[in-house]
Amino acid sequence: MKFRFYGIQSWWMPGGIPLAWRQLSGDKKRFATALAGVSFGVVIMLFQLGISQAFDKMVIRPIVSVKGDIILISPDFQYLLSPGGFPERRLYQVLSDPEVEAIYPYNIIYAKWRNPESGLKTDIALVGVQASKNPFLLPEVASRPDALANAENVLFDTGSTPDCGDIGRLFTRDGKVETEINGQRIRVDGIFSMGQTLAAYGHAVVGMETYQRLTGLPSGTINLGLIRLARGANAEEAARRLQKVLPEDVEVLTRDELIRREQTYWQNNTPVGFIVMAGMILAMFVGAVIVYQILYTDINDHLKEYATLKAIGLGQGFFIKFIIAESMILLFIGFLPGMLVSALLFAVADASAGLPTQITLSGTLIVFFLSAFMCLSAGLLATKRLRSVDPADIF
Repeated sequence: MKFRFYGIQSWWMPGGIPLAWRQLSGDKKRFATALAGVSFGVVIMLFQLGISQAFDKMVIRPIVSVKGDIILISPDFQYLLSPGGFPERRLYQVLSDPEVEAIYPYNIIYAKWRNPESGLKTDIALVGVQASKNPFLLPEVASRPDALANAENVLFDTGSTPDCGDIGRLFTRDGKVETEINGQRIRVDGIFSMGQTLAAYGHAVVGMETYQRLTGLPSGTINLGLIRLARGANAEEAARRLQKVLPEDVEVLTRDELIRREQTYWQNNTPVGFIVMAGMILAMFVGAVIVYQILYTDINDHLKEYATLKAIGLGQGFFIKFIIAESMILLFIGFLPGMLVSALLFAVADASAGLPTQITLSGTLIVFFLSAFMCLSAGLLATKRLRSVDPADIF
């Protein structure tokens, strides 16, 4: 144990002297610039990763808000608001399976919502469910079968974009709000909070008859079939079993498979994934360049001192350890301010834009190791000048 401690001590403090710390802190302005570079990289990487994680949460909000261990979808399904359709009778066919406990037809489509205050129209997601087979887990929706059974009523998501109007305030004040969906009169008879997604800036839930009236779509076709299994049933096995007995005009997915499919679509088929990755790479590059320039300048300014140490017998290993120690000091001191600034940005993004961003352990560890790679790469590149130094040329 004593030998190990001495090895660590000799790495950071050769001869008992914290050379790396003294070298960095000797020039306060340069030291602050290097720390700012590291913190900048940390902030951008954490924020980009946080935005990516927030988008992953946003796109599945409608899925996690409803019941269903297994979901039937159309083979034409692309993403939740481009789901295709299949015959509703396919959903009733699964009732023959002994492990199926309940089924819930579910329709979703884009609709034009009229702001009752400004009159402006905004695209929202209109969800249609049966009042007697309400799949929603949200208490404000699950407890309102009476509202869904009324052909004039709609339940509105107060997490929608402000372009839809301040429906929460109006409903609290008046007890109801009258407006239009697709040019037809409706009445807001209840509110709930789910939040925006990448596909929809707002949501409204209606009964299936109201859905057909507002959209003009015929009955008998649905977009999703939500299936709740008996307690203890294995969803993956049940999904495979149902897929074998159902025709090819439907696909059977578990809840987790649908969630991954939705997230994968937005990551791979939209600019979201590319923008996040590009932002993280750019942040690493900028941070590495700043750290490299600081360390390179530091080495160049003290070239005679390094040459002297070389002349008295210190090898390349000592100098590499020395620069790595400086890189690690910059990493550890620069990482914390970056985290604090990122937490502040996350709070602002959540409050102003409804992005569910937060500091997570997994995200922090990912960014920490990427930052360590950034600092170490810059430090090792900076030693190139040092390794080529010949004491004879200096003196």
